Amino acid sequence: MEKFSTPDEVLAQIRRMSVDDREYIEAELMRDAYESGRITEPPAVLDEIVRRANEMLANPDQGLSREEAVANARLAAQELRRRRS
Repeated sequence: MEKFSTPDEVLAQIRRMSVDDREYIEAELMRDAYESGRITEPPAVLDEIVRRANEMLANPDQGLSREEAVANARLAAQELRRRRS
């Protein structure tokens, strides 16, 4: 009988991968979670995402650098965690 890897073994393997591969796996897992309905965003968050997307589409020359985008995402996640606790 085939022995499956434990979650810790899989996690260790992922951590040994390149950053690009790790980001790909993370994005796919998040997409799967959203599509299956395991993760949903509150209406206020969705409204903010739509607002920002529309703003960026209207002003494509004002894009953020990757570093700025990551920093903004971290701040938004911290704020959401703070609100939930």
